[in-house]
Amino acid sequence: MRLFALFLLMLNLALFGWLRGMFGERALSGREPARLELQIAAERIRVLTDRDVQQLRRRASDSGAATQIAAPAAEASQCVEIGDFTGDGALARFRARLAELKLGDKSIEQTRELVGWYPVLLAGLKSRAETEQRIEELRAQGERDPLILQAATAPRFTIQLGVFRDRELARKHLASLERRGIKGARVADSATAVQSTRVRVRGIDAGAAAQLDEAQKDFPQQKLQACGNDAAP
Repeated sequence: MRLFALFLLMLNLALFGWLRGMFGERALSGREPARLELQIAAERIRVLTDRDVQQLRRRASDSGAATQIAAPAAEASQCVEIGDFTGDGALARFRARLAELKLGDKSIEQTRELVGWYPVLLAGLKSRAETEQRIEELRAQGERDPLILQAATAPRFTIQLGVFRDRELARKHLASLERRGIKGARVADSATAVQSTRVRVRGIDAGAAAQLDEAQKDFPQQKLQACGNDAAP
């Protein structure tokens, strides 16, 4: 009986020492509260109330709305420019097209002098009446923007049928005119300076940019591109 009591005493002492960690760290069970001892910064964990959940949902909703508002603003920030227009006829037609697309108030024009361009000319016209009659014939043959040039000396009247950045482009246009039955034109012997207008359209979205890309097909001599640093601010 005395031995049994001594055995129980020793067992209790051993259990006490194990619980106190006297025999090394004991493994934690996967249940609470032992699992909390494995948490990092467990004191920062708290249970959310209904009010907390509502506030979090409201913040997420506000953030999503702000993103939706910012997206159209970014989408409507495109800027394109088209040019260079070297005659009033084509420029007037393009202005009218911008008005049709309701983009006139978003456009800015920059006019500058360009050197080294080659005009295609139809010369030898003797009077204003003869020149205007020839203009009507050219339009009937598909030439949309002929330009009358008037000099102080003979030949006083010349019709310009386009002006190009290099001589080879001018020659290609001359060949196109001849295929359409327009005879008598020639490429100027030397390059000249021309007044050029470039049109910049700002603050447009992808839909308006696509409309301008489609409109450019009616102005094959003009180049449509993203706004450059040398255009009007």
